Amino acid sequence: MNRRALLLGIAMAVLAIGGIPVDLSAEHDGHAGTRTFSVDVAIDAHTLSLNNNDPANPANPVRGTTFIVYGKVFPAGTIPSGVTGFDPDQPGSIGTWFCRGVFLADFADVVSGKAALAFDTTQMFLLPEEGNAIFTEGLEGNVGVTTHRVVTGGTGPFARLTGTVRQQTIGVNRNGAADGLFDLRFTFTVEDSE
Repeated sequence: MNRRALLLGIAMAVLAIGGIPVDLSAEHDGHAGTRTFSVDVAIDAHTLSLNNNDPANPANPVRGTTFIVYGKVFPAGTIPSGVTGFDPDQPGSIGTWFCRGVFLADFADVVSGKAALAFDTTQMFLLPEEGNAIFTEGLEGNVGVTTHRVVTGGTGPFARLTGTVRQQTIGVNRNGAADGLFDLRFTFTVEDSE
């Protein structure tokens, strides 16, 4: 598959999901076949699961604690910035986001800012059509720190996709509760590795 066909496939897949218009060809970085696009993710606090390696203190994750959490993918600009009542389950989602990772520092050091790097994670952006997913790997900083991740590939029309993705915290979703989690914006710069 050539780059043009791949990019057209990406655009068609995203545009077809829920009929939501998303322009993937809006930005170029000057390299042939390279495209930049963004999506928002609302993390659902109710899906967070910790596998704490300190059974004596299960509420306080330590270095080495593993976790998994899910979220919903929305077109970029859908989620407002700041602490909001944005509901991850509201209509308009164009996919599901999965994140699994490991704490690189004790939770106390993460929240106090003593740990510059907080997590090592693998993320998957799953689009509703079966087999359409984008995978990323990388380190994540403390809350509010912008990080850069590697796009390792994908499935379906994203099978030969490589590049980078910038992860920014844009706010916190509360949905009327005290247990909200972060809203993120991901800006992908990708090309077909073929």
